[in-house]
Amino acid sequence: MKIYDKEMYQKEQWIKSVILVIGIFILGFIVGYFVHNFEKQEQISTLQKQVNTLQKEVNSL
Repeated sequence: MKIYDKEMYQKEQWIKSVILVIGIFILGFIVGYFVHNFEKQEQISTLQKQVNTLQKEVNSL
C-alpha cells in the first residue's frame, strides 16, 4: 500500500509542477502582450505628433 501512495504522491506533484509552469507561461505571455501593445500605441502617438508638426511646418511655408 505504501508503494501505491508514493506513486500517487509523485504523480500528483508532477502534475502540480506542470500546471504551475504552464500557468506562469500563460501569465507571462499575457503580460508581454499587453506591454507590447502599450509600447506600440506609444510609438504610434509619437509618430502622429511628428507628422502633425511636419504638416504644420509644410503648411506654413
